[in-house]
Amino acid sequence: MKKLQIPLFEYTKILLTLLLCSLSCVLYSQVTANSEKCILISDIHFDPLFQSHDDTILYKKLIETPVNNWTTLFLANPKQNLINNTLLGKDANYALLKSALINMSSELVSPSFIIIAGDFIWHGAKPKDSILKKKTMIYIASLFNYYFPKTKLIPILGNNDTYGEDYQLQNLEYLRDFTDAWSMNLPKESKSEFLYKGYNTCKIGNVNLIILNSSTVSMNSQYKNESDEMLDWLQKKLANNETQNVWIISHIPPGLNGYNNKNMWNIEQQQTFINTVVKYAKKIKFIIAAHTHFNEFKVFYNNQNKPKAFMRLIPSICSNHGNYPSFEIAEINGKDGTLNNEINYVLKLTTSINQEIQNQFIWHKQFTTLDLLYPNKLNATGFSNLITKTKNNKGKDSLSKYIDYYTLGTKIENKNTLNKENLNNYIKADSLKAMK
Repeated sequence: MKKLQIPLFEYTKILLTLLLCSLSCVLYSQVTANSEKCILISDIHFDPLFQSHDDTILYKKLIETPVNNWTTLFLANPKQNLINNTLLGKDANYALLKSALINMSSELVSPSFIIIAGDFIWHGAKPKDSILKKKTMIYIASLFNYYFPKTKLIPILGNNDTYGEDYQLQNLEYLRDFTDAWSMNLPKESKSEFLYKGYNTCKIGNVNLIILNSSTVSMNSQYKNESDEMLDWLQKKLANNETQNVWIISHIPPGLNGYNNKNMWNIEQQQTFINTVVKYAKKIKFIIAAHTHFNEFKVFYNNQNKPKAFMRLIPSICSNHGNYPSFEIAEINGKDGTLNNEINYVLKLTTSINQEIQNQFIWHKQFTTLDLLYPNKLNATGFSNLITKTKNNKGKDSLSKYIDYYTLGTKIENKNTLNKENLNNYIKADSLKAMK
């Protein structure tokens, strides 16, 4: 029997193939080993008086009832147990908040951490509601602690999260009460800083989180000294050689609000922030904001118009802006904090849902950021290319894809609607440029 003769070049091909396979396996195992998942949430706007703001008896009952007995009150209230399309345009009731928590904990049992990007309190709350605001915060925190007892939680302040009027800077009493409410799950090192100003740093694994208090910088705010102090603090943190793998988190994003074409930050502080991000872009792996309730992003450019960093705006749990409720799971590289992918889970509010199964109603996996960007990478250049492609409507259904991503698939018909007529406002809102 003749021996099988294999040419030398075939041996070489086989060896190279085996080598590449081995290398691929090593790389894959490294990615898998470093891969972590966290949950990103924003704008819960839980309303303990859901559709009952004229009910003085209920208001008094909520004030007098201990927080650990609130669930009993909500279960007895039909309005708090609805999940259907009547929630569109409204804050979150008990059933919606519980449904979100059940689905989050079911989808990701042990997240590395959870970021809640501000606005826990219902819209329209007044200074006279301070006691109810405090109890509402304690109640929300207790629910998160129940569903995620061992998870580090990163709650940040939104413009509604104050004992004062909307957008008013929080006083020391609110900062203390907010910290106390979340104390069981807060990273320990963040408490002292937060109690002082409402902004802080903390480290989870290899990721350095820098949390801002955007109430100081929001448009028309009267807190220039406080905002300048915070932005100076931010620059010093980023200038520190030990500060690497940074995530910056803020409730209100800088730049234009797409649907009204108005700035959301004071112009001077906004430009300082943009310049800072561009200067330290190599250290900054991810920037998170919220506030608009929709699924958005912004790109930071240097003064040569080169994309250097990107910000994601996390859509809301509540559907106050006519959006479907949503939460997000982010897949990250735990070694350096870079973002690998984001997945939006969406609750499609239909005309009616069986009362008996409402709290188990599924929030479906709807959009992934990589799908939106394809074939571009998940980075500043990828998002910048997406803006150009969408503006020119190049590629198959690129405009409709962008609109679906932004609206979470909700066919909204109001001032927030994104379409060809107002698209340019949104494209401009996506761009933040550094000055010389």
